[in-house]
Amino acid sequence: MTTESGQQFECFLPPLTKGGNVEAAADPRADAEQQQKQREADFLAFGRAAALKLRPQCVQYVDRETEWVYEVCSGLLIRRVGLRAAAADAQPVEVQVDATGAAAGGREKQPAAGHEVEEVGDFASDSSRTPLNYDEFAAPETQDRVKNHRQPLFTQTFGKDEQQIHVQFICSASARDDAVSAVQWRGDSPNGGPREIAAFLVGSRVFCDPQHSDADDSDLLTVRSLLQPLEDAHTCVTRNEGWWTYEFCFGRSLRQYHRDGDGRITADFSLGQFDAAANRELERSGSALVSEHIDATHDVSRPAYLELYDHGTFCKEFESRAPRKAKVFYYCSQGGTSHHILTVKETQTCSYTVKVSSPVLCDHPHFLNDEQKSDQQAEILHCIPVAELAAVTDE
Repeated sequence: MTTESGQQFECFLPPLTKGGNVEAAADPRADAEQQQKQREADFLAFGRAAALKLRPQCVQYVDRETEWVYEVCSGLLIRRVGLRAAAADAQPVEVQVDATGAAAGGREKQPAAGHEVEEVGDFASDSSRTPLNYDEFAAPETQDRVKNHRQPLFTQTFGKDEQQIHVQFICSASARDDAVSAVQWRGDSPNGGPREIAAFLVGSRVFCDPQHSDADDSDLLTVRSLLQPLEDAHTCVTRNEGWWTYEFCFGRSLRQYHRDGDGRITADFSLGQFDAAANRELERSGSALVSEHIDATHDVSRPAYLELYDHGTFCKEFESRAPRKAKVFYYCSQGGTSHHILTVKETQTCSYTVKVSSPVLCDHPHFLNDEQKSDQQAEILHCIPVAELAAVTDE
């Protein structure tokens, strides 16, 4: 390898297999078992990362029959709060309930004084399990999806022994906030008492990863659907680079112009309009979700979303007067609150590559575990200057 300064290095690649057990790697059965274990480990890693992204952290479910409000706090605990106060003059619990029995809220909402509070169970473990048989659903389409679901679901278990409660998570893009989509009742209520919950199904967009859910699930949430509100609002961002200013309007256009000191625009070029047909083909072929370096200073590629822009201002450098065109790569701006043009490069004459960051993409599973994916892809590469290596060899 040669650096830009001309210094030469000899680099040594990391071993292809861990542990050096060549015989085990050559055994098809051992290899299949290892692949299955790796798939399960990847699935659990995905589920744990997704569970941390739930909004709110604690989803609520209201059971009108028993008058309990259940709070399911992923990875922490499940508790329930009585709807009725112990004292007659106490205020009712402040819970916003929709028609499905689900309620929006989080653990930070404390129950009013005088209400009965019971911790049902602490988080015990997580696993990969087939979908359970649920008794009540928030929507009919959810029942059909669970019935036909072919992939396992990420499952958290709370409590101990016979009173354990399972919480399963399924892809759902029907609402921005996550909510309980179904419940399963325990068939053996103790001492013939009120019914008890055995399992919850929580729907969330952060579980819509095409690698870890049914193919139909991935269709429920697309990057384009997350970007659509920005396009509808005519959202644009600009970047100044010396003489030129670049303007990118989400899902619409890319522009390059120069503004004089008195405010007049003296040069103005379109670098491309959103190419609807080409981008539909990218989505159809699965080529829109990619991995791409942000710039030369980043040695690990990051999850990105690709869009094509075409039919810009004709380029005089070509005899055929070909139009300017551009590739736009979107990146998740983790923890950010605004959109930015990161870089603009003319990779070929009148052909551009633009890289944009936005927090709205972070809701999509492709960008969910950006840092973890980068760490998994990174390998330590040991390099020695050629001059030093030659000196050691001569000795």
